Amino acid sequence: MLQDQAYAGLRVLDMSQGVAGPYCATLLALQGADVVKVEPPGGDWIRVMGGGEAGMTPLAVASNLGKRSLCIDARKPSGRAAIERLAAQADVLVENFRPAVMARLGLDAATLCARHPGLVYLSISGFGASGPWVDKPGTDSVLQAYTGLAMLNREADGRPRRIGMLVPDTVSALYATQALGAALYARSRTGRGRHVQVSLAECCAAFQAAPIVESALFAGRQAPPTAVPSGVFRTEDGFVTLLVLRQDMWERLCTALGRDAWRSDPDYADNHARGRNAAALNTAIAEQLAGQPSAHWIATLEAADVLCAEVQDYAQFRDHPQMQHMGTFGTLAQPPYQTLPMPYLPGTPRGGPIPPAPATGQHTRAVLAELGYAADEVAALEQGGIAVQG
Repeated sequence: MLQDQAYAGLRVLDMSQGVAGPYCATLLALQGADVVKVEPPGGDWIRVMGGGEAGMTPLAVASNLGKRSLCIDARKPSGRAAIERLAAQADVLVENFRPAVMARLGLDAATLCARHPGLVYLSISGFGASGPWVDKPGTDSVLQAYTGLAMLNREADGRPRRIGMLVPDTVSALYATQALGAALYARSRTGRGRHVQVSLAECCAAFQAAPIVESALFAGRQAPPTAVPSGVFRTEDGFVTLLVLRQDMWERLCTALGRDAWRSDPDYADNHARGRNAAALNTAIAEQLAGQPSAHWIATLEAADVLCAEVQDYAQFRDHPQMQHMGTFGTLAQPPYQTLPMPYLPGTPRGGPIPPAPATGQHTRAVLAELGYAADEVAALEQGGIAVQG
């Protein structure tokens, strides 16, 4: 039931664009919050990033599930007045513009929180609210390069490589949602809201805490491998990954591969020794695994209780019996498409409908009516190009 969801009754004003802010607000919407997404007359810029129809790109869909869309020009006084009415009713405001933008609109945290002391105001920036890079645009590719993610994902020849999804935006949305939850919990005790500020840069730092510590501990020298053997290996018909964590697992791997001589080889005596000889060991395993199909090796390694998995694409992942059993994916009825596969939000009930993302301005008239605008006032806003009904 909707009223049983964690954030049922929470009112969220989502003024953000792109992914980090919108996905954060979607996490609230999928847990029951009433989220109104404010878009400029041209729509959120993410609606033209990537393929898709009618502004429903994959990123626009996944980042805006369960919201209502109000399309209005915040640069115009009458448009800004509508947003101020929304803010007066909101529990949470989410924005991810560069720090000076909301101040120019008169919708900054200092102004709105002074008027509405219970408001939890979330600002997501690229690099922070001050400093030499305060106005630098923080895109995914910039943040992956800046924060070491691309170097962590470097190729064998040392060339940095961007991870093929929006990691900085996604992890920032998760950290921002956690910070919002903490602020709302504090408000439940004190009655006071607060200004929550996170940056993509600091979220990427927190996300990479362990490798950052490792780089400091082993500065100027190669860090020892976590486990050997490990890696992705080509098979006769695909790829598998395997990983040996403990000495007893190593012993079982040797038996499963018919390599009992390795068990007494001093070069492979323990993980430190195997680490010194990782290249030769991984090469030998790669040559052996290439001779049989993936299914053979998965069955062999699982029987030996060695960590392994077949490398799958998304369709294989969705159709796997374990995911089917867990009900991980639902079917999203998302206009203008027929249906799309969509994972449920972890920790929420499975099996029910997943609320679709709105079209640009789909709920403009309805939201304005809820704010007390008469039909002729709404019509005047539309005629002036200040409000757009999708």
